[in-house]
Amino acid sequence: MTARLTAAELQIDLGAVQMNWQRFGHLAPGCVVAAMVKADAYGLGALKISTALAEVGCREFFVAEPGEGIELRSVLPDAEIFVLSGVSAGTEEVFDEHRLVPVLISLEQVRRWATHARNDGKSRRATLHFDTGINRTGLDSDETMTLLADPSMLERLALVHVMSHLACADEPDHVLNTHQRQRFLQIRQHLAAGRASLVNSPGVGLGASYHFDHVRPGVGLYGVDPTPDDRLGVSPVIHLTAPVLQIRTAGAGEAVGYGATHRLAVERRLATLPVGYGDGYHRAASNVGHVAFDGHRAPIVGRVSMDLLTVDITDVPSDVRIECGTTAELIGETVTIADAARAAGTIAYEVLTNLGGRYTRTYTR
Repeated sequence: MTARLTAAELQIDLGAVQMNWQRFGHLAPGCVVAAMVKADAYGLGALKISTALAEVGCREFFVAEPGEGIELRSVLPDAEIFVLSGVSAGTEEVFDEHRLVPVLISLEQVRRWATHARNDGKSRRATLHFDTGINRTGLDSDETMTLLADPSMLERLALVHVMSHLACADEPDHVLNTHQRQRFLQIRQHLAAGRASLVNSPGVGLGASYHFDHVRPGVGLYGVDPTPDDRLGVSPVIHLTAPVLQIRTAGAGEAVGYGATHRLAVERRLATLPVGYGDGYHRAASNVGHVAFDGHRAPIVGRVSMDLLTVDITDVPSDVRIECGTTAELIGETVTIADAARAAGTIAYEVLTNLGGRYTRTYTR
């Protein structure tokens, strides 16, 4: 047996990812369910995640940049791979070579891709992205009016999707959701080609009137429910653990960690774990986060440093044996990814994508 040289372990349940993708199929019956695997599948490993999803029938994958698509093509020779940043000047041949489909986000990109198609007399597949209120990417209002008034601009383009993206899908009562849906419907009245695609994971929770023909779950696949009442019903995917590195007893009046930000009122028993912000564990969790031992929480005390964090284990029940090598849960059943995000003052998306490369990664079913 080869000794593990990295103590902390990140377990990723591919079976749970598969079940979550199937869950979105139940929530949006009749829709094509794609998979957002950008940013290395939100930090969990795009190649393994995508291969597992393909095994259960996923055929459409969205990535952020062409490089991600090229890497994904190496393991998914028959999948449909869509690039959210679209096609920039000089990359047209790259898209052809690796059979990537651009999500066209501006009139300039529409013209570039259509010209590329006309130059060799072959049609090109594309997705059109219209901005309906998030003001980020996508054809803006003026560009949308120009395109809808002159559909000849789309000659030689075979539209796979007409899509937009909601700004406030995780707030079901936000007025912008209705406003964006109405704008999207107006576009569809003038442009019926391709599948209509509006929603991401939280958008699926808004109900059937938002689903149209196609849904694009991302974070929900990875066990995070961004809806306010956990209406998606997704299964947890990750389990992050680390062994206790050292245990000590510190007396009343002593301080813990850099900056002496935590001072002990009475004698306490402390355990140090080999995880820190160098592993993507947020420094903002200093003095507010928790880990767990056998289902019992222990607070983080002092600052999270680059490679280490310290927890107070004094109040963990005495029948829970803690010694050097005992496993602590950093994210899992007791300390959920939502708990970790709240402690760090951020969102679960950022917790996922910040998980570092030093963990021993184990993929399970």
